[in-house]
Amino acid sequence: MTSQAPRRLVDEAAVLDGAHPHGYLLVNAGTAPAQDTRGWRTEPDLLPGTVLHLHPRTVLSRGRGGRGTVVLLGHPVDVAAGIIEGDRIAGRLAGTWDLGGQDALVREAASLGGRWTLLAAPRADAAPVAELLVVPDTHATQPVFSAVAGGRFALASTPALVARTLELAVDEPALTLLEELRRRRGGAVTYLPGRRTAYLGLEPLAPNCLLRVRLRPEDPPTVRQERFWPWRQREETTDVRAVYRAFRERLAAHAQLLAGLGRPALSLTAGWDSRVTAAVAQDALRAGDGFAFTYVNPRDARGGRAAMADVTGASAVSAQLGIPHRVLRWRQPPPGGTFDVLHRRTYAPLLPSRGAAHAMWADLPRDGSLVQLQSNGGETGTTFIRARTAEPLSPLRLARMMMGASEGLEDLAGQMYDGYQEYAAMTAERLLGYDHHDVFYWEQRMGRWGWQKFTDGDFGHRILLPFNDRVLLETMLSLPYPQREAKVLFQRMLAEEPAARLPARRTTGRAAPETTAATRLGALTRRVGTLLPGAAGRLGHRAGGRLERLDRERVRLTGLDRLTFPRGYAVLPASATGSVPTSVPTSREAARSASRPGWVRTELPGGTMTLEAHPALPHAQVPLEDGGVLVLGEPVDVETGLVGAAEVARALAEQLRTHPGTPAAALAAVEQRAATLAGGWLVLLSTPARTVVLPDPLASLGLHLLQDGSGVVSHAGLVPAPTTCLGADHLLAAAGPLGLVPLHPVPLPVLVDLPGAARHAADQGWTRRSRLARHTELLGSRGPVWLGLTGKEASRELLALLAEAQVDVHTVSWWDRLAPDEGADPVFAASALAADAGVPHRVVGLREDVDGSHGDPGRAAREVADAALAQTWPAQDGRDRLPVSDALDQALPEDAVLWLGSQPSPPRALGAPAGPAAVCCSPRLVDLVQGVRPVALPFSDRLLTLPPR
Repeated sequence: MTSQAPRRLVDEAAVLDGAHPHGYLLVNAGTAPAQDTRGWRTEPDLLPGTVLHLHPRTVLSRGRGGRGTVVLLGHPVDVAAGIIEGDRIAGRLAGTWDLGGQDALVREAASLGGRWTLLAAPRADAAPVAELLVVPDTHATQPVFSAVAGGRFALASTPALVARTLELAVDEPALTLLEELRRRRGGAVTYLPGRRTAYLGLEPLAPNCLLRVRLRPEDPPTVRQERFWPWRQREETTDVRAVYRAFRERLAAHAQLLAGLGRPALSLTAGWDSRVTAAVAQDALRAGDGFAFTYVNPRDARGGRAAMADVTGASAVSAQLGIPHRVLRWRQPPPGGTFDVLHRRTYAPLLPSRGAAHAMWADLPRDGSLVQLQSNGGETGTTFIRARTAEPLSPLRLARMMMGASEGLEDLAGQMYDGYQEYAAMTAERLLGYDHHDVFYWEQRMGRWGWQKFTDGDFGHRILLPFNDRVLLETMLSLPYPQREAKVLFQRMLAEEPAARLPARRTTGRAAPETTAATRLGALTRRVGTLLPGAAGRLGHRAGGRLERLDRERVRLTGLDRLTFPRGYAVLPASATGSVPTSVPTSREAARSASRPGWVRTELPGGTMTLEAHPALPHAQVPLEDGGVLVLGEPVDVETGLVGAAEVARALAEQLRTHPGTPAAALAAVEQRAATLAGGWLVLLSTPARTVVLPDPLASLGLHLLQDGSGVVSHAGLVPAPTTCLGADHLLAAAGPLGLVPLHPVPLPVLVDLPGAARHAADQGWTRRSRLARHTELLGSRGPVWLGLTGKEASRELLALLAEAQVDVHTVSWWDRLAPDEGADPVFAASALAADAGVPHRVVGLREDVDGSHGDPGRAAREVADAALAQTWPAQDGRDRLPVSDALDQALPEDAVLWLGSQPSPPRALGAPAGPAAVCCSPRLVDLVQGVRPVALPFSDRLLTLPPR
């Protein structure tokens, strides 16, 4: 027996809602519609002699006048009048028809924004011949396909609706042509060119053209295409200021009207067009609970920086604008599933790329409220085809323009464009001074390929295009070509709206090397040297270059010192004890090697030990008689509300000093209290009877014991002597004062009664939830909250807790674009979590700057971070590890605190073998992020797993 794949359940209601979205089918009386229209509503005799079938989500507006009926399908927008109500617009058009005739009707309709198809039918007694007029919007984004067969007529929004209604045969040579074009253009945009479609007898309506359809009962139907634009000579101007004013005003008005048609969602990349749309639509997006989104295929991100830059650049711009941003995973739909069915039904017999369409359909709201602002069409008014020649138009020239080729295609040109110039009236005389390169892009690339991209969004919501506006495009096209190619209008817009610009690399910060006076002096010396003659000039140039090189090296070393062993420490003998065997380095040698430039050196009580601490590591010491308390890091005493090394050190020392019991009982009580601190810390308690070193529940600062027990360091690489790595389930103890007796590992339960501490906390009313809530409340006082979001359960819990507490939280995720596909899973999951919670989410890449660049400053900073990571954590497993320090330093504010959902391993039972290898041999998340911003660890609390939930 052969096994069969399980049949997927298809949601027929979703197929009805998605297939041929916002579509229509118009047939003459007596013509049976395609089966695809089952469940659609019908409008018989709305237009004389026809039946109009409308998709459930298609919006119909109508206006009636003395000359006839005007019907608008879709979402028209009267930008000049500020009207978005379709019936009002249709009524105004009907009035224009009455007053000025059909030509005035067409011109007024052609000046509308939005996305629509116009059908105008004269009254039977108002014209000698019944003629239906069909006009598309500016780019024909809601396309029109028509055919006549056997006395039957059909006109529809997708090819398949007409073909299935009239039983048209597939045009096999056209499909073969498309496959050949795809093969020759290898992954680039291709489409059926000219007037070719996938069905024999099916014709597309080109942008800037209209259809005249004659439907008389006594005669066969006829369809004729006619160019209606341009209707006046192009007038060129070099007054960029005036053009910019008109451009900005019109684009802003259009975008804001479109955003008012629903909940706005901006499709945003690092590109010019969408960032310009973001600049003019930002207020409407914020007011309308809008957001921005970017879809990406991890495979494309691995293939180049551009795809990654679209994500990180859009994420950065959204953050600057104060607009939530969502990242969607480009992916194929399950075969045989609901989306597969509705997609095939819409595009048959051709299947365009579907990963983006499926991502939007699956991941964006499909409640009917969403309107997507899509920025295609901007290049119609700037420039797309840059290889411009004076060569006369011909099928061969058109074919090369489409394929971006300068030679070849002689064998295919006829199949592609024979007859097209006549069909589209594409002649110099008819184009009235408009460049055929611009018109070709407008009518072919946008008209023949673009409609599919817009339908891709329509499957789940509605796509609307701020650049789909003839008045706007005429304004842009009035500039000379060099200014349009330079995108001067876009440049001015982004100069006025700096938040919509891609952020420049920051040259200062905790991890970013700062440009110093020496570097500036070196550059000045070189410039002066170039102005001096002879040897003096050469000497000045060399001197300036040397200054710059020396300063770059100083900055590099400073960065290495900052990021190597971040938040590290070493507690080592102040002098040699002589207890170390001669076969290994002495304690004095170990102490000397641990000393690093810029680290803080502190003598500990008794004078036998010293602390060497990274300058970013908070620490506090409280001496006591014959001992003392040392606290490193950022501990939190949840029950008393104490935060920070200084406060906790004073509290522990005070308890040790004032405890009413014996010294042993006092030390036991303080050990218990220290062990139940939350956060990231290390506590050292020293008394004449005993010395104890306790790590936090994550051992987040590291815990390495010298082999002879004479000292403790955060990282094994700090000393040349052998060390033993310990996890959070052990502490270190010595039977005497600090430095006089060697330290030994002791299982935590031997000295600390965690179950007893949990019972005491429960008796006081603490639960897991209340303890975690109190901890997060205390952590919130440290600075702005940036949650490292991964999509795991801990991140989900923290995000929900912060939202419930109404904390102003931002979230951040980082992505190595060269990682396998699953490496991107946390980014997509985190993006969805943040979107559901309504909090900002920032995505940063680890291999380049946010704009995709890999210039000298960024490359140097990442090389320093990489060298620091390699020195701190030598790769024992052969894997390369990417530092995240530069990415976080570029994305996070200076005063940010990075919150992590890192959770401790469950405490081991007494006597169970320890297994600290994962803590010691490979850097964990908490290790990779230290050194750039303060870190908060809300789950680092031994009592969280013990009290009632």
